[in-house]
Amino acid sequence: MENKKIKNQTSSDNTELLASDVKMLPIEEMKKWYETMTEFGKEILKLNIDYGLLEGSNKPALLKPGAEKIKKAFGLQVERMDCVREIFDLDKNYIDYTYKCIITSKNGLRLGICDGNANSKENKFRYIFKPSEKVPVKKDLDRMKLEGKGKWKKYSDKWIWLERGENPDVLSLKNSIQKIAQKRAFVGAILMATGASEFF
Repeated sequence: MENKKIKNQTSSDNTELLASDVKMLPIEEMKKWYETMTEFGKEILKLNIDYGLLEGSNKPALLKPGAEKIKKAFGLQVERMDCVREIFDLDKNYIDYTYKCIITSKNGLRLGICDGNANSKENKFRYIFKPSEKVPVKKDLDRMKLEGKGKWKKYSDKWIWLERGENPDVLSLKNSIQKIAQKRAFVGAILMATGASEFF
């Protein structure tokens, strides 16, 4: 019984110690950080290179080059980039990767931890567009464009109608799917580590 009391007391002391280490920065320092992040976005980060505008979203999406610039600006480092799940199913023509990224300060303090997933059921991997021998009537054409099942593309001086179909060679995209899962984990961890979610 006595040992249990001692253990509980030690746990309580550790909790109080951790709580005492969590201190809010002075308002002036927070203002300076906010102004610096805003200026950094305007002066350093470039549209369609470091961040992109997503349809239906009010905030731009941070891209890997932008995350790498933010990492350098804050002096951060990647402690680990671990694969926590991998599925490579030949029979089902399915690939799934989840990576965990841990971002630390120069002193090794963990500031951001994030999982990133990518799989072959995502539209960018699952489908391909092929030229169609017959162009649908306008009503069907408009509907297919709206649903993402067809689109026009210009080859040389001629417009070709393309229709969406299942990708027969998804398994060849294994490396691309793996890299995108890593990228998503990295970008998410950088956002967490730097408190930049308001901006992206």
